[in-house]
Amino acid sequence: MKNFKLIITIIILSGISYSCNNSAVQRMMEEDPERAVGMSDWAGVEDMKWHIGTQEAVDLAKNMNSAWRARDYETMRTFISDTAKITATNGFTFTNVDEFIESRKRSDSARNSRGATFDWSTTNIFSVDLDPSTGGEHVHADYYGMYKEGDEEDNFRVLNRYYIIEGKIVVWNSYWQDIIEPKSEEEEEEEEVVEETEE
Repeated sequence: MKNFKLIITIIILSGISYSCNNSAVQRMMEEDPERAVGMSDWAGVEDMKWHIGTQEAVDLAKNMNSAWRARDYETMRTFISDTAKITATNGFTFTNVDEFIESRKRSDSARNSRGATFDWSTTNIFSVDLDPSTGGEHVHADYYGMYKEGDEEDNFRVLNRYYIIEGKIVVWNSYWQDIIEPKSEEEEEEEEVVEETEE
């Protein structure tokens, strides 16, 4: 009989605990069904906030990155809308995919002729969306770039911002920032010697 009372007590307590926890989860979902944060001053969407995007948009950026690293221009073309607007880090704007692809081929060919290399590693990629119900995502992709030519080496950060609609990049903006590497003690001593001889 004691065991029967104990079992009944455990069942009742379990039911109460489940009910309380389930109610708390339901309240949380009703109060904040989808978290959205931030702001934008773009005309017509000032009252909207940013939502997390989809993995599909992130995967498109990753696939674009893989194709570019492989210098697979034809695969790159499949990820970009024919009428995409692409703005390079120097501010130059391409107004179609063919123009952009041809410029990449020329740049790669010129680098190869000088024995230079340009490579990068991906540091992060994420997607955000102002209105998930209408489609179109803003993907941010950060890279650590490495350019080498002879004994010279330049390291820099690159941010590519893609606007993706229906599986195609329709707007692509690139930004970069030089990385100033700390100098070794030897380099600092050499600079001090040069400065003293110049005085």
